Amino acid sequence: MIHAILVFNNDGRPRLVRFYNDTPLAKQQSLLRQVHALVSKRSPTDSCMLHLEDAHVVYRHYATLYFALLVDEHESPLAMLDLIQVFVQTLNACFADVCELDVVFHWEVVAIALGEMIEAGMVVETSLPKITAAVDLMNGR
Repeated sequence: MIHAILVFNNDGRPRLVRFYNDTPLAKQQSLLRQVHALVSKRSPTDSCMLHLEDAHVVYRHYATLYFALLVDEHESPLAMLDLIQVFVQTLNACFADVCELDVVFHWEVVAIALGEMIEAGMVVETSLPKITAAVDLMNGR
Protein backbone atom coordinates (compact mmCIF):
# COMPACT_ATOMS: atom_id res chain seq x y z
CA MET A 1 0.00 0.00 0.00
CA ILE A 2 1.09 3.53 -0.68
CA HIS A 3 0.90 5.51 2.55
CA ALA A 4 1.77 8.90 1.09
CA ILE A 5 3.11 10.86 -1.83
CA LEU A 6 5.28 13.86 -1.06
CA VAL A 7 6.45 16.40 -3.60
CA PHE A 8 8.77 19.03 -2.21
CA ASN A 9 11.42 21.38 -3.53
CA ASN A 10 15.15 21.43 -2.79
CA ASP A 11 14.51 23.60 0.29
CA GLY A 12 11.98 21.13 1.71
CA ARG A 13 8.92 23.25 0.97
CA PRO A 14 5.97 20.96 0.29
CA ARG A 15 4.34 21.33 -3.11
CA LEU A 16 2.03 18.32 -2.91
CA VAL A 17 1.33 16.17 0.13
CA ARG A 18 -1.21 13.37 0.02
CA PHE A 19 -1.56 10.81 2.78
CA TYR A 20 -3.77 7.76 2.18
CA ASN A 21 -4.24 6.95 5.86
CA ASP A 22 -5.29 8.88 8.94
CA THR A 23 -1.83 10.16 9.91
CA PRO A 24 -2.13 13.17 12.24
CA LEU A 25 -0.99 16.50 10.82
CA ALA A 26 1.94 16.80 13.23
CA LYS A 27 3.19 13.36 12.16
CA GLN A 28 2.75 14.29 8.48
CA GLN A 29 4.90 17.38 8.97
CA SER A 30 7.50 15.37 10.86
CA LEU A 31 7.64 12.74 8.10
CA LEU A 32 8.03 15.44 5.45
CA ARG A 33 10.97 16.95 7.35
CA GLN A 34 12.56 13.53 7.89
CA VAL A 35 12.20 12.49 4.27
CA HIS A 36 13.60 15.80 3.04
CA ALA A 37 16.54 15.55 5.45
CA LEU A 38 17.33 12.04 4.27
CA VAL A 39 16.98 12.42 0.52
CA SER A 40 18.48 15.90 0.14
CA LYS A 41 21.80 14.67 1.57
CA ARG A 42 22.07 11.74 -0.81
CA SER A 43 24.28 11.65 -3.86
CA PRO A 44 22.70 11.18 -7.31
CA THR A 45 24.56 7.86 -7.50
CA ASP A 46 22.95 6.56 -4.28
CA SER A 47 19.95 4.26 -4.35
CA CYS A 48 16.53 5.91 -4.67
CA MET A 49 15.14 3.64 -1.97
CA LEU A 50 15.58 3.81 1.79
CA HIS A 51 13.91 2.74 5.01
CA LEU A 52 12.15 5.18 7.34
CA GLU A 53 10.53 3.98 10.57
CA ASP A 54 7.71 1.65 9.48
CA ALA A 55 7.73 2.54 5.77
CA HIS A 56 10.01 2.45 2.77
CA VAL A 57 10.78 5.65 0.90
CA VAL A 58 11.11 5.51 -2.87
CA TYR A 59 11.99 8.80 -4.52
CA ARG A 60 13.18 10.53 -7.68
CA HIS A 61 14.74 13.97 -8.01
CA TYR A 62 13.81 16.04 -11.07
CA ALA A 63 15.29 19.55 -11.42
CA THR A 64 14.11 21.39 -8.27
CA LEU A 65 11.50 18.85 -7.14
CA TYR A 66 11.67 15.60 -5.21
CA PHE A 67 8.87 13.08 -5.73
CA ALA A 68 8.74 10.61 -2.83
CA LEU A 69 6.42 7.71 -2.07
CA LEU A 70 6.08 6.22 1.41
CA VAL A 71 5.10 2.59 0.92
CA ASP A 72 4.83 -0.59 2.95
CA GLU A 73 6.97 -3.68 2.43
CA HIS A 74 4.40 -5.25 0.09
CA GLU A 75 5.00 -2.72 -2.70
CA SER A 76 7.74 -3.29 -5.24
CA PRO A 77 10.26 -0.43 -5.06
CA LEU A 78 10.95 -0.70 -8.79
CA ALA A 79 7.25 -0.50 -9.57
CA MET A 80 7.04 2.60 -7.36
CA LEU A 81 9.94 4.22 -9.25
CA ASP A 82 8.05 3.51 -12.46
CA LEU A 83 4.89 5.03 -10.95
CA ILE A 84 6.78 8.22 -10.13
CA GLN A 85 8.09 8.29 -13.71
CA VAL A 86 4.57 7.91 -15.14
CA PHE A 87 3.31 10.67 -12.81
CA VAL A 88 6.04 13.05 -13.98
CA GLN A 89 5.44 12.13 -17.64
CA THR A 90 1.74 12.83 -17.11
CA LEU A 91 2.53 16.24 -15.65
CA ASN A 92 4.90 16.93 -18.54
CA ALA A 93 2.11 16.09 -20.97
CA CYS A 94 -0.31 18.38 -19.13
CA PHE A 95 2.06 21.34 -18.79
CA ALA A 96 4.63 20.92 -21.60
CA ASP A 97 7.67 20.40 -19.34
CA VAL A 98 6.31 20.70 -15.82
CA CYS A 99 8.08 22.96 -13.37
CA GLU A 100 7.64 23.73 -9.69
CA LEU A 101 5.36 26.69 -10.40
CA ASP A 102 2.99 24.47 -12.41
CA VAL A 103 2.58 22.21 -9.39
CA VAL A 104 1.95 25.23 -7.14
CA PHE A 105 -0.43 27.23 -9.34
CA HIS A 106 -2.22 24.38 -11.11
CA TRP A 107 -2.61 22.08 -8.13
CA GLU A 108 -6.06 20.98 -9.29
CA VAL A 109 -4.63 19.44 -12.48
CA VAL A 110 -1.94 17.71 -10.44
CA ALA A 111 -4.58 16.39 -8.03
CA ILE A 112 -6.72 15.08 -10.89
CA ALA A 113 -3.75 13.27 -12.44
CA LEU A 114 -2.76 11.78 -9.10
CA GLY A 115 -6.36 10.75 -8.39
CA GLU A 116 -6.50 8.92 -11.71
CA MET A 117 -3.37 6.96 -10.77
CA ILE A 118 -3.83 6.23 -7.06
CA GLU A 119 -6.99 5.66 -5.03
CA ALA A 120 -6.95 4.90 -1.30
CA GLY A 121 -3.26 4.05 -1.49
CA MET A 122 -3.64 1.55 -4.32
CA VAL A 123 -2.41 1.99 -7.88
CA VAL A 124 -5.40 1.95 -10.23
CA GLU A 125 -3.97 3.27 -13.50
CA THR A 126 -0.52 3.53 -15.06
CA SER A 127 -1.37 4.09 -18.71
CA LEU A 128 -0.14 7.55 -19.71
CA PRO A 129 -2.69 7.99 -22.54
CA LYS A 130 -5.62 7.02 -20.29
CA ILE A 131 -4.49 9.31 -17.47
CA THR A 132 -3.92 12.32 -19.74
CA ALA A 133 -7.27 11.70 -21.47
CA ALA A 134 -9.04 11.73 -18.10
CA VAL A 135 -7.24 14.92 -17.06
CA ASP A 136 -8.15 16.58 -20.36
CA LEU A 137 -11.78 15.49 -19.99
CA MET A 138 -12.03 16.92 -16.48
CA ASN A 139 -10.39 20.16 -17.59
CA GLY A 140 -12.80 20.48 -20.50
CA ARG A 141 -10.09 20.27 -23.18
